[in-house]
Amino acid sequence: MKNKRDIIVNPERCTECMRCQLICSFSHTGSFNPERSGIVIKPPIEIYFNEDCLPECRLCAQYCMFGALQLKEV
Repeated sequence: MKNKRDIIVNPERCTECMRCQLICSFSHTGSFNPERSGIVIKPPIEIYFNEDCLPECRLCAQYCMFGALQLKEV
């Protein structure tokens, strides 16, 4: 099973679009609310997973269009 350690974080590529936070919060809480997301973006270049992040979920990386979050090749 994959987990958040299987995600490569490239904060310099983040555009702060919040797409990762929105997909996370919507899929796990049913609302588009970045504050209820398991991923935190702090400008200018800090991205980390908080305690709400589900280890097996990788939706944030799957929906990141800019390469700030990428799945590791296995």
